[in-house]
Amino acid sequence: MAKILKIKIKRTQTVGGTHYDYPPEYDSQKIQVLAYETFNPDNIQAVVDRGNKDEYLIGIVKDADAPQFLASVDVEEVDYDAALNLGNRWTKRALKITGPEEVARICQKIADKANVNRKMSTVLTADELGALDADNPEPGIMKSKSFQERLDRTLAVL
Repeated sequence: MAKILKIKIKRTQTVGGTHYDYPPEYDSQKIQVLAYETFNPDNIQAVVDRGNKDEYLIGIVKDADAPQFLASVDVEEVDYDAALNLGNRWTKRALKITGPEEVARICQKIADKANVNRKMSTVLTADELGALDADNPEPGIMKSKSFQERLDRTLAVL
């Protein structure tokens, strides 16, 4: 089994960027980090509003490693629903184009047909529709995993 942890990381703004101090009990070899609060750029203002002094992450550790982490005042165990709520606010699903030539070809086909007919009556093949389907694993456009999918997968393997 595993524990889900919310960990406070201290931030120090410097001229060259940001310096992060993790709690001394933190061990990067024993945790699967799922999300930092600032993975979603929309959350940066919340960190700035707190004075840029800290931000949080959600991670999962094995039960046997949890006491080490929980010895810190900057680490708390959270339940599944709380982690899901935070993770969904801290992350966004990203689209990535893995077959840009195919996507460009399909878009050109649609544009050409629209220019000729002045209306959208292009019929796409099943393969073309699949390339534009963000949930299709074939090259084209793909979505990143949702926070819940990553959380569930990590809990299943730990």
